[in-house]
Amino acid sequence: MSEGLGMRYAFTGPLETMHLNAPDGLEDYLSRYREGMRRVLSTFGPVPELSGSEAEAINKEMCNFIPKHQLPSRRDRRDQLLMGLAKLKK
Repeated sequence: MSEGLGMRYAFTGPLETMHLNAPDGLEDYLSRYREGMRRVLSTFGPVPELSGSEAEAINKEMCNFIPKHQLPSRRDRRDQLLMGLAKLKK
C-alpha cells in the first residue's frame, strides 16, 4: 500500500481513484472491471452489484463531484501530488 494505492488514497478516495483511472470515468471503469472486482470481493462475503441503479447513482454522484470534462485536469493534479509525495518519501 505504501508504494501503490496508499499513496493515491492520501489525496483521493477509492471512488475518485476509480473515476480518474478510466478514460471516461467511473461508468467506464465499472464496465471494464466489474466482473474481476466481483470475483475478488466474493472471497470476503456478500458482493455489491455495482451495476444497474446502484452504479448509476454512484456514477451520478462522482460526475457531480468531478464532471467528465474535468477528468484530465484532475488527473494532472493527482499526478503532480503523487510525484511530490514520492520525492518526500525518498
